[in-house]
Amino acid sequence: MKRTIKVSASIMIASSVAISTVNVPLALADQAKPATTQAQTNKMTAFKGADFKTFKLSSNSYIKIKDIYFQYSSSQKRVFYTLTVHNGDNTSINFMDYWVELYSGSGAKYPVKQLSGENKSTIVSAKTSRDFVFYSDINSSLSYSDLLFKVVKWDFSLPNYTRVIGQSKVTKYANAVPQNAYYVDTRDNHKIKTFLNSGSKFTMGDYNQIQIAFQMENQGMYEYVLPEYQFYLRTSKGLVVKLAAEKLGEPNLAAGEKAAYSLRTSLKKSIDLTNSQILVSTIESESKVEMPIGIYNIRWGQQSDFVVDEKAAAKLTVNSIPVEASIVNIYNYQNGSQNEIILTTSWLNKGQEAVELPGYKYELMTADGTRYPISAGDTESASQLVPGVEQELSLQAAIPDKVKEGLTLLVKQPKSETNSYEYVLAAFKLSKLEEMEGVTKKSYKSDKGLYEVDIEKVERLPWGNQDILNIHVDVENIGKEYQAIPQLNAILRLNGLLINKENVQLIELNSEGIIGPQNSARYVITTKVPYTYQLSEVSVNLSDQVNDNSKQTIGLFKFDEVNELEEVGPLDKYKIDSMGRRASVDFMNYFLFEGKDNDMLYAEFNYTNEETRYSTLPALKAYFKSGDGQFIDAELANVKTRIKPDGSGIISVMAPVPKTFVDEGDTQLLIGEAVQDGKYSTAEGTPDSFISVKAFNLPKIDNPVQDVLHDLKLEPYEFTLHKLNTMLIDVSNVKLQFNYTLFQSGAYDVNEQEKKLYFEVTNGSHSYGTSVTIEPESGEGLEVGRDKELIVPIQGTQLANMMYGGYSVSIYEEIDGYKRLLGTKRYGQFQISNN
Repeated sequence: MKRTIKVSASIMIASSVAISTVNVPLALADQAKPATTQAQTNKMTAFKGADFKTFKLSSNSYIKIKDIYFQYSSSQKRVFYTLTVHNGDNTSINFMDYWVELYSGSGAKYPVKQLSGENKSTIVSAKTSRDFVFYSDINSSLSYSDLLFKVVKWDFSLPNYTRVIGQSKVTKYANAVPQNAYYVDTRDNHKIKTFLNSGSKFTMGDYNQIQIAFQMENQGMYEYVLPEYQFYLRTSKGLVVKLAAEKLGEPNLAAGEKAAYSLRTSLKKSIDLTNSQILVSTIESESKVEMPIGIYNIRWGQQSDFVVDEKAAAKLTVNSIPVEASIVNIYNYQNGSQNEIILTTSWLNKGQEAVELPGYKYELMTADGTRYPISAGDTESASQLVPGVEQELSLQAAIPDKVKEGLTLLVKQPKSETNSYEYVLAAFKLSKLEEMEGVTKKSYKSDKGLYEVDIEKVERLPWGNQDILNIHVDVENIGKEYQAIPQLNAILRLNGLLINKENVQLIELNSEGIIGPQNSARYVITTKVPYTYQLSEVSVNLSDQVNDNSKQTIGLFKFDEVNELEEVGPLDKYKIDSMGRRASVDFMNYFLFEGKDNDMLYAEFNYTNEETRYSTLPALKAYFKSGDGQFIDAELANVKTRIKPDGSGIISVMAPVPKTFVDEGDTQLLIGEAVQDGKYSTAEGTPDSFISVKAFNLPKIDNPVQDVLHDLKLEPYEFTLHKLNTMLIDVSNVKLQFNYTLFQSGAYDVNEQEKKLYFEVTNGSHSYGTSVTIEPESGEGLEVGRDKELIVPIQGTQLANMMYGGYSVSIYEEIDGYKRLLGTKRYGQFQISNN
């Protein structure tokens, strides 16, 4: 497999809006003539407004027609216009005495309706001005130059009851704010500066995503209550599209404050957007009539605002909180016919309060517009962005192996109850994926210190019908002072495939919390796979949980092979050197116990506490491995009692095997530290895994049998039978009455295992016996001491037949019905009891 890596890139994210589209084809003649185009400079110029014609009422007073705007819909065409009545005289003017008439160039007259609004008074006081808004439904083929306005005064002495104050035809009317210009709206005694930022277009397959910002600033003296704005994009061909609008800022605009609307839509890329405009309207609160209030010519930028180069810084806003986002690194694996990609992103809250990271949707898009889904990693840990604390989020995708360049990372707002369309918030242009070799070791620096991180080994171990895969990680303090132990997080991939985090456990082997210079902390990343799984590559993406809310990437590590288990001979030790758990295991014995249907492998070890304090010895787990490669799950009796420094106890390992099992001296015992639920298991626990395993090379089985019943050894005891009387009680009962010495070795501080001897009487044809417990907690049994006495009763249907032909007494060690012969001795006849 091959891997690709990139580092130090950025991404820009924005907040959510909804979009909808209305397509209405209109004639080119409907387009309003733009005012003189302003020079494309950084300094914006003022647009004086959409004034049309002024008609004098007196030397000091006049009526001005302005703000003539078309409104487009699929069923009709409507024109709105405003009459400003300026009263410069000393007496009031009643606008009820005046009216406006609208005609087409061919003489057709159209009904006029007044948009009265909340103020229904028609009085214009002296030395003041008032606006009166009107609208008319007209022929959809009319353009602005087809309109003729007349201002009249009611005069009932005239034949038509009206006297024309003045009239004018619309010619060369400029009602659109030019590119790179601003307009100050002074309606209702406000002073609101408005303008458009450069529009951006982003091509995604067959569509262009459009994004434009409508900016506002309250330059007046009073708070401005934002109306219910509606925004449309109109192309030079007459296509009208309603835009999604998201307001960025407070609901109302205080004096001196700014606000913006983020406008978005998506259009077929075949649609020509040259000379397009933004149409702005409001919905009148009382009549609910939608009224156009402005037209703005769009200046298209060279690059989409939401498209960033991979080395560019990214700034965004989430719920009015500034957030910076960046890509820490990008890793690519060539896995057969596909590239497996991991992107690690970092999120930094630059505000003063916490904010939740939205549930964005992520995709990788190719140059031809094909999009591939990306899955986000641990979104829960990255969901809250705390001020000043970096938070990481891992993204993962799979794409065809032939796709190596022209890729774009898309960050999208998905559909929701409040958002019926998904759209791109940011696009991150990636350069060509470059190949490089993976690493097994690298240095890492954080606020905690300077470290070297090393993948020491990968071990594969048996576990039922599965195999355990353990990745051992060593983190060395390469600084000059004591440093805190990193809190690792791991993303594991096997053969390029992501392993679900619920199936991966990370175990910290150090418990002291800090590491000194040139010392190490060790971890194990563990998971399970089918035992038939063919493994060719292990890769781990490591990060450091630097605090409760933040992770820092360490790097991606790769291992191409599983290490062979370290083998130890019978004279070697298995050592545990984790701080607080230091101990050693020494081989003692290896036997085969015989059973009725199966036999049992049995091994004994001396387990020593190498800590400097009383300790509970670490729980262990073991498997036998036969010479032909079979793994046999073993039962290991762990020591539960706390043991003094340098003190030891006996542990035994046993497993049933078929009667056909043959030991040629090539059997191994795999022994390691027991794990349960991702933590070290206790002696009382039920392990579900084990780690740090070594393979004891066991000697060939040799069960020595003595022909005398002296010095029979079963750890930690030694048994000698001195004097034996075998008494026949009746035809089916005998009793063995004997003196014995039982010696217990002082080499062990703890012996928690119950030991039994099995006393057997046999004549070669029939055998009968009884088990006797050594040092039982209650009842009669064998006791440590010299020249002790004991009677062992034995029952058997053929015992009477052994009376004169001679018999043998055999002594076995017995465990769960399995027996190991220690010694046997031939005797003459039974004595007959007189009882």
